[in-house]
Amino acid sequence: MKPVNLSQICFLALMWVSAQTFSQGISFRQDDWQNVLVQAKAQNKLIFVDIYTTWCRPCKEMDKKTFSEASVGDKFNSKFINYKIDAEKGFGITLARRYNVTSYPTCLFVDATENLVYKQEGYLGSTDLLKEADLVLTNQSDSKPIYVLEKQYNEGKRDPDFLYEFIAKRSRYNLDNMTLVEEYVKALTPIQQSSDKTLRLVVNNGFKIDGKAFELLLKYREKAEGLFEGGDEKVNQAFSTSINEFFYQAIETKNKVLFEKALQANLKALPNTADRVNDKNKLAFYLAVKDINKYVEAAENYLDQYVMFVQIESIRKQDLWEYDKMMQAYRLGIRDSTGTGAPLYNNIKKNGRFTMARLTANELHDVVKTFYEQVDTPAKLEKAIPWVQRAIELVENPEYYHSYAQLMLKLGDKQKALDIEQKAYELALKEKIDTQKFTSALEKMK
Repeated sequence: MKPVNLSQICFLALMWVSAQTFSQGISFRQDDWQNVLVQAKAQNKLIFVDIYTTWCRPCKEMDKKTFSEASVGDKFNSKFINYKIDAEKGFGITLARRYNVTSYPTCLFVDATENLVYKQEGYLGSTDLLKEADLVLTNQSDSKPIYVLEKQYNEGKRDPDFLYEFIAKRSRYNLDNMTLVEEYVKALTPIQQSSDKTLRLVVNNGFKIDGKAFELLLKYREKAEGLFEGGDEKVNQAFSTSINEFFYQAIETKNKVLFEKALQANLKALPNTADRVNDKNKLAFYLAVKDINKYVEAAENYLDQYVMFVQIESIRKQDLWEYDKMMQAYRLGIRDSTGTGAPLYNNIKKNGRFTMARLTANELHDVVKTFYEQVDTPAKLEKAIPWVQRAIELVENPEYYHSYAQLMLKLGDKQKALDIEQKAYELALKEKIDTQKFTSALEKMK
């Protein structure tokens, strides 16, 4: 064997140090799962598992933007054994099934005996991933980590002290506690149910709108409000969050019974705002269940009562007031308009004067688009004309003109449709937006 001289040794050592110094991002181990478990046990570390698929765009984005960050690499390479696996190949299929992975990307934190410590679904940026890592590391040093409590719960443990501890631990990870809160409240005596401790837990963790916790918070609402700074707003937000979750579930599952429960709960808990919120949710629900007749009726009621009723001048004034309030922080030096703060500042300068106008116009346009796509009766289609005209008056947008043109085309006024679509094309050209959609529409109309 050729001898290695001292200068070569120094050079190799220097190269190794340089590689370590300038390496960035998470170093994922290419190894057999059993060997990874052995390494985790030997080093007394948790395993971080990135479960991905080759077709998942957010997975690729996390690879490119999150896992490659130096700060992420520093923490994960020192604190975890890192492992990456395709959910649709080889052992990845088994692993995904074992931990009930149904969406991608999914990040798992697993201990050396394959207990699931924590599971996070969906895309995470570097800041959020680092926060999740800190939570997991804190939990690891806990004498009763969350997976131990999860196991006890699955084995049937339900005493109030245990449920309280379990809810508190899950809330650190922002996990859904609605079912647990209901179980906890039902396990208490009437005196315990109205205690400060219980009311705080209900407000902070959410609740089912058709259960004991909801009725409890309604009954002791004033007492609950007194437990928090800005208590009325805090309690209102707790009601709103829980009710909106049920609206979402009802619309997603097209469940009429659940939707009616959400409507009634909203009227009970938030009577001052319930009518408008309920009427808007009816739009989404009737569209989801494809009841176009009821959708048309709900759209006319909602837009004419809550949206068209507001004068444009009022919207402009509110936008200017909000814009001045946002800019005041920069004028006083409270916020920085340079460096990392520059993008936000420039966005506010460009768009901040039209926030309410854009929201209102988008709300109108969403309904108009549904009308020209799914409504066939001319009398009903004509109802959408003032809505799209108001949207354009608030904010000139090529998409709004396009929808207006499609509406007129469906009503049989081809020349007017051509004229309006031409405006859509010219505005898109002016704003340097892709014009293909508008040129194609013009060609079809000619």
